[in-house]
Amino acid sequence: MKELSKPDQVLRKILPVQKLREEANYVLSQFALSYVYGDRHFLYHTMTRQLWELEHPLEQAIAAVEIAGSPDLTALMEGYFLVPEGKDECAFYEGTSRMLRIFHKAKGIQGYTILPTFACNARCVYCYEEGMKQVTMTPEIAEQTVQYILQTKAEGRIEIGWFGGEPLMGESIIDRICERLQAEGVEYVSSMITNASLLTDAVADKMAGPWKIRNVQVSMDGAEKDYIARKQYLRYHDTYQEVLDAIGRLTARNISVSVRCNADEENLAGIPELLSDLSQNIADKQKVHVYVAPLNAVRMGENDLFLWEKAMELEDRIREAGFRAISYSGGGLKLRIHHCMADKGSVVIAPDGSLYSCEHCPKEALFGDIFHGVTDEETKESFCRTDKTREKCRKCPFLPDCTSFAACPVYDTHCREKRQMQFEKNMERILRATKDVASTEDQLPVC
Repeated sequence: MKELSKPDQVLRKILPVQKLREEANYVLSQFALSYVYGDRHFLYHTMTRQLWELEHPLEQAIAAVEIAGSPDLTALMEGYFLVPEGKDECAFYEGTSRMLRIFHKAKGIQGYTILPTFACNARCVYCYEEGMKQVTMTPEIAEQTVQYILQTKAEGRIEIGWFGGEPLMGESIIDRICERLQAEGVEYVSSMITNASLLTDAVADKMAGPWKIRNVQVSMDGAEKDYIARKQYLRYHDTYQEVLDAIGRLTARNISVSVRCNADEENLAGIPELLSDLSQNIADKQKVHVYVAPLNAVRMGENDLFLWEKAMELEDRIREAGFRAISYSGGGLKLRIHHCMADKGSVVIAPDGSLYSCEHCPKEALFGDIFHGVTDEETKESFCRTDKTREKCRKCPFLPDCTSFAACPVYDTHCREKRQMQFEKNMERILRATKDVASTEDQLPVC
């Protein structure tokens, strides 16, 4: 038996070695995933992020006396691959997660997502903000936003995410907030989610300069025909090509770009054409990530697995085109302590100064405003509790890599099957790429 990876260092400080209970029978942990590759047998633990290669597959139940007589079984027991029969592993994970969050908790807020406007020059057919009043920040609210950041921020560098609407329709607001933060000596870096249709050379210069933007996500949604049909710009003038040019402007200024293709069955066929268009227009492809994201409506439907499978298949096409692929099938050894901005303790500031836990700005996530701070502590805390796991998720082997709180509005109809498919694809990719798994520790699966 060969250990191929060890638990994350922080997890090792929190999680004690499991002690053998002589009166207990032991079974495979619910978090232990088996994988067979040819005649090789592997066990991967989704919570501790350990990977072991076994000489033989394990039986389902093992007596404590057998474990005590075998160094290999003892190592698996100490590493939580084998647990006492009847152990509540969901509660065990929840408790460990709480301790990890305490260990990592910072004093103050480290991340702010700022929406300078709800206005947008597109009318994307899938937009979840449809019907929202297209409010834009006033100079007074922009100033109070700066004051709120000064009053609540953690020490050291903070992160700012610009979102909308289309954030570049609030360009002057971004200018004002960045100027004020720099005048106050605030150290920050930022990112942006944009359709990039307004991203001129002058805007790109500000992004690389005073806005301190390190990465930008651009939504494209397929080749030009699909792009036009889905974006539905109020005024369209060769915008598809203009966005391709904008991506080039960003990479030329050493800003990383993530191209997001929001997908359903109708636009999947056009994505290879989009890759071809990107290839012809982008010189520095290694600064560009491309990924396919099934729409939320698809993820919540009965045909979600088909879309996820196609999205994973396109990862190889993306790499062949010379771009970096954001893999849905894993890539890292660390346990995810936080899963999104809501449970990480970041805050979303809407154009009217309202405070939310989630960038979707659902009414049920509103917990205060920049003038009065937190006015509803219960709502704020409900988005970062680790003891409200959905009942159907309590026995899931992929729980440690999933949203651990029931407040999240997004879900996959066949979540478990999707993650199993991702796990198998990632293991196959790693083992096919190398004969020595131990040399690929930095590529081992998250699941």
